[in-house]
Amino acid sequence: MLIKSPAKLNLFLYVTGRRDNGYHDLFTLMTCINLYDDIELTFLDPVEDAQKNIDPIELKSAAQENIQIECDNPNIPLDHSNLAFKAAALFNEHLSLVENIIAKKVAIQIKKRIPMGAGLGGGSSNAASVLKAMNSFYGSPFSVEQLMQMSSQIGADVPFFILGGAAIAEGVGEKLTPIHLPLKEQYVLLFYPGLHASTAEVYKNLDLGLTKPIKSNINCLLKIPDINQGFINVKGLMHNDLELSACALYPDIGLFRKELVDCLSKFDLLSEKLMMTGSGSTFFYIVSDYEKAQRCFNELSLKWRFTKREIFMTSFIN
Repeated sequence: MLIKSPAKLNLFLYVTGRRDNGYHDLFTLMTCINLYDDIELTFLDPVEDAQKNIDPIELKSAAQENIQIECDNPNIPLDHSNLAFKAAALFNEHLSLVENIIAKKVAIQIKKRIPMGAGLGGGSSNAASVLKAMNSFYGSPFSVEQLMQMSSQIGADVPFFILGGAAIAEGVGEKLTPIHLPLKEQYVLLFYPGLHASTAEVYKNLDLGLTKPIKSNINCLLKIPDINQGFINVKGLMHNDLELSACALYPDIGLFRKELVDCLSKFDLLSEKLMMTGSGSTFFYIVSDYEKAQRCFNELSLKWRFTKREIFMTSFIN
């Protein structure tokens, strides 16, 4: 079974508070883009001596033992810390409680195109894609709502990828409001500096006091009824509270941003906002002029050819 696992962008991201448990409350608009990891699932022999209603600890262990994972990126972990592995194990754990379904061993092969530690949600997307694929293989024993609830145990962004498309996420990301964004005429340039940003460290480094002037606009944002009418109604809202934290924590990310501003000026592409997605380290620029976008892509692809930097030219998935 071959599946495509998409990346995401945060068109805006506001941090509205910090909880006692250390998690942060967000108000963010996420949307999928057509940059994909390729995942192949191969279902093998049925699990031997599959049992129903066994001890939960034994159930969790058994669910993990029947999963193999491979990836063409040597930096990706291949054990239980891999989110795709976690997703398959969690699915098997729930599946073992469903009557009349015999689980099979599964081999998962991942071909990575989405950079790691880039704010593009690659790991979360892989987890969601595996959950949806396994659910489809077994005849959809779980509803979309059940998959979303299941996926929330893996990571905050995983339920969004179960839903797909575009959505406003609130809370720690678990409250999702699907929206329709007519963005077919827009192109997205992604600029990856070749640096990994730790989501946990970026949030830890965040100074909530500096976000207060931005958060004062949240009540206005919540009342906007026409956010799904197109990019023109999103442009004025584009902001990422985590960008300052990421650039302070990783100075090279800040220097990369300054360099990008100069590059975009050269290509006459500074009419829109250059913004970081998620907790970094990738920046993106949305443009409607295909020729300008293509010229920028071609020249930076050549310039960065023998470096760790990457540029992608993508578009939105509606």
